[in-house]
Amino acid sequence: MVAFVVGVGAFALLVHTVGWAGIETAIAHVGISFVAIALIDLGSMFCDAAELYCFVRTQQHLGFWRVFAAQASGLAINRLTPTNSFGEPLKVTILMEDIPEATAVSAVLMFNLSTMLVATTTIVIGVPLTILMLDLPMELQLAVCTAVVGLVAIVVTVLVIVRRGALGAAIGALRRMRILSAERAERWVARSAGIDANLRRYGDTWSRRGLAFAAGSRVCSWIGTIVLLRAAGIELTLPLVLGVLTVGQLLMWLSNIIPFGIGLYDSGSYALYGALGASGAEGMGFAMVNRVRTCVLALIGLSVMFVAGIAKRRRT
Repeated sequence: MVAFVVGVGAFALLVHTVGWAGIETAIAHVGISFVAIALIDLGSMFCDAAELYCFVRTQQHLGFWRVFAAQASGLAINRLTPTNSFGEPLKVTILMEDIPEATAVSAVLMFNLSTMLVATTTIVIGVPLTILMLDLPMELQLAVCTAVVGLVAIVVTVLVIVRRGALGAAIGALRRMRILSAERAERWVARSAGIDANLRRYGDTWSRRGLAFAAGSRVCSWIGTIVLLRAAGIELTLPLVLGVLTVGQLLMWLSNIIPFGIGLYDSGSYALYGALGASGAEGMGFAMVNRVRTCVLALIGLSVMFVAGIAKRRRT
């Protein structure tokens, strides 16, 4: 209930920031294609739910629609809060109504790991191709390459830690830094042992299926973005599409440190689209329309959260 109230408040702030006039203009400009984009994004949401479902099924059976409610609710909170991660504890909380804590936590962690692996792979492949196709400023090339190298280093580190026992290693590090007492560290290690044991199963049959659904979600997201670019009247070229889907993803991640990416995403899109052969004004226009797309996604997620809450109260 608290998450729902916070989400509604953040959604109201987002709508206020974008403005009803801006929303109406963006939807009118894109036209009927906005319905198609919403349906494509809904398909991406179902792929994400199927991915999370696979990681739950790695350990325990649970109905798909309960997993879908958890994923959609978490997605809504993620889209409406800084760092795009506040919804992850909500997913765990909802799943824990039906499955053990260790299963819920490890399933959400494996979901995020797979999503990060797919996104990083596409960025590592797409960014060099974009740089080779375009004469980008040296400063932009250096910034993008540095971000890619840092991202790869993070993913590799996370994979190694997961295989060795992610939570146990983190708790051990906190103990060595004397942040945790020996007694508390021992309790925490015992509590997290089940989670680490589940995480070590990453790579089994259900995990591979989850990875495939993560790729499917990414493809749906790409298709929605391309349709949005076309509907916004931006001329599609191979360098532009590659740049938007790869460098644009990096830009979106970086801008998530500010709620809704206000300012950072707009100015970054202005510079990026100018470098990709479009105009800066088209980049800012796309950022505006994409923010309206976020409104629609968040509204769908909040609606699912509301319906799931009513259904839970009826069951109890």
